[in-house]
Amino acid sequence: MTEPTYPILYRVTATTELREGPGPDQKAIRTLPIDQVLVLAGEVAEGWLPVEAPSGQKGFAPAGLLRRQVAGAKAPQHVTETFPWRNVDRVNREPKMLHPAFRNKALRTVARLNAEGIPFGIYEGMRGPWRQNHLYASGRSRTGRILTPVRAFESLHQFGLAADFVLALEGRWSWDADEGQARMWERLHAVGADEGLVSKPDEMPHLQLADVDIADLRAGRLPPNTDPAWTTAYTWMVQSWDGKPSGPPLK
Repeated sequence: MTEPTYPILYRVTATTELREGPGPDQKAIRTLPIDQVLVLAGEVAEGWLPVEAPSGQKGFAPAGLLRRQVAGAKAPQHVTETFPWRNVDRVNREPKMLHPAFRNKALRTVARLNAEGIPFGIYEGMRGPWRQNHLYASGRSRTGRILTPVRAFESLHQFGLAADFVLALEGRWSWDADEGQARMWERLHAVGADEGLVSKPDEMPHLQLADVDIADLRAGRLPPNTDPAWTTAYTWMVQSWDGKPSGPPLK
């Protein structure tokens, strides 16, 4: 069986040009804005990298202005998310808001996969109860397909103990799991399990901390060794929640 090849991603660190050949005297094809994600398309040529832009255009960009995308780099279409989270269409990708017991395992999982050339990133981490109930309503009280079986504070996302991991392909988030990407998802679950994270049936991107009881969490019994970033986010969320089901007690 032939091992699949994985895309190698680079991020533009300063606005530059995509050129027809390897050199500043070559014709410019298009401008590459800062934070544009590019896919490596060949071998390095005298300090220039052959790359492909999300539009499908191929050319060369200066290697000195490109940075290999690894764990901790901003994900494609990154949205800096702060309070409040009442906008149910926005996602929070800030690792600092994850509980430390989960955060370190999640970041190690991403780092290990990136080191293998498998471009996973954290698509959504801590999720507010407003968004959780909005997702639950899909296919029930509003049109759409069923997205989740659980409501507010019935998901480990509200406690910062779970995240959805998604492929970052060609500068876009990708949930594709066809023949070309199937092994990437298998590796996500294998590496996650090795780090102490478990998956859920029929929720391919979802990993959560193992050996955690949602009943304990809802009763206010949380994993120890918290930090100010998680505590601030979690406390704000619980105190601000005025919906149903009710939130856990703060201790």
